[in-house]
Amino acid sequence: MQFSVGDKVVHPQYGPGQIAGVVWRELVDGARCYYVIDIPGEALTLHVPVLKAEELGMRPAMPLSMLRQVLSTLRSKPCRLPDDAKERQGQVGADIRTGEVLPLARVVRDLTWHRQRAHLTKRDSDLLKQGEQRLAAEMALVSGDAASDSIKLIGSTMTAALATVSG
Repeated sequence: MQFSVGDKVVHPQYGPGQIAGVVWRELVDGARCYYVIDIPGEALTLHVPVLKAEELGMRPAMPLSMLRQVLSTLRSKPCRLPDDAKERQGQVGADIRTGEVLPLARVVRDLTWHRQRAHLTKRDSDLLKQGEQRLAAEMALVSGDAASDSIKLIGSTMTAALATVSG
């Protein structure tokens, strides 16, 4: 898939950003073309080889219309996570590494619910925070809102979802 300047994209390792430019770099083995991607959530600028973008799993950011599905996923019935911490963290980490928005929403939902019934380890808490930040960053990128507003929306959505069971 080819991207253009201004396209909103998601790098699976670094999160959502926007193509700020396309540059050629002269290397020892020849010239290569790179996407220059601003990743605001990480205060980072990436140079991704154009020919490697698809192989790396870079994808277009979700369409704004998908935001409703993300919020619905957050409100939906959670999947029970494994009680074994290593198994749970392996599963959650794999979902985060996909860089896909719906697995991120499921991670946030499932770890938030897991926290209600059992203790989260430090690593679980870190994974939950990473999932929330990545999800909020993509939501903010496509909606034009601040990431902090997206974090609040995720939090209020999860609070409401938990209240339906608790109340």
